[in-house]
Amino acid sequence: MSIKSLPQRSLLFAGFTALVFISSLIEVALEFGEGQSLVEMSDDVLMFLVSSGILTLFCYDYFQQRRALGELRSQLDAMRGRLESIDTESRFITTQFRAVMQKQFEQWQLTTSEQDIARALIKGLSFREVAELRNTREKTVRQQAAAVYRKAELTGRHELAGWFFEDLLDPQRV
Repeated sequence: MSIKSLPQRSLLFAGFTALVFISSLIEVALEFGEGQSLVEMSDDVLMFLVSSGILTLFCYDYFQQRRALGELRSQLDAMRGRLESIDTESRFITTQFRAVMQKQFEQWQLTTSEQDIARALIKGLSFREVAELRNTREKTVRQQAAAVYRKAELTGRHELAGWFFEDLLDPQRV
C-alpha cells in the first residue's frame, strides 16, 4: 500500500460507512413505521449504531488532523519568519566580515590577484583548484600565495585562515 493511496482508501471506507449508516437509518425508520419492535430490528439498529460510531471516529480524526495541520502551518510560518530573520542577519554579518577582510588586504597592500588567491586559500581550495579557477598555472598561484604570506607576515594558509577566524571562535571551546 502506497502512502498516496491511503487517503483515497480512507475516503472510500468512510463513504461506504456513510452509505451503510444512511441505509440502516432508512431501514430502521421504515421498519419502525411498520410497527416492528426494536428486537425485530436489532440487526438494522446494530448496523446503524456501528456505522454511526465509525463515522463519529472518522469525523473526530478528521477534525484532529485539521487542528494538527493548522498548528503545523503556524509553526512553519513562525520558523520561516525566524529563518528570514537569521538570513538577513547572516547577510549583514557576511558583508561586515568581507569588509574586514578587504580592509586587512588593503592594509597588507595585496594586489587584486593576491586578494583573490587569499580568499580562495581561506576557503580551503588547493593551489591546483585555484589555478583551474583562474585559468593559470599552479606555479603562478604558489608564487602569489607566497607573496600574500610574506606581505601578511604569516607562514602559510593555516595562519592566513586563522588570522581571520581566530576572533570568531570562542577560545575556551577549542
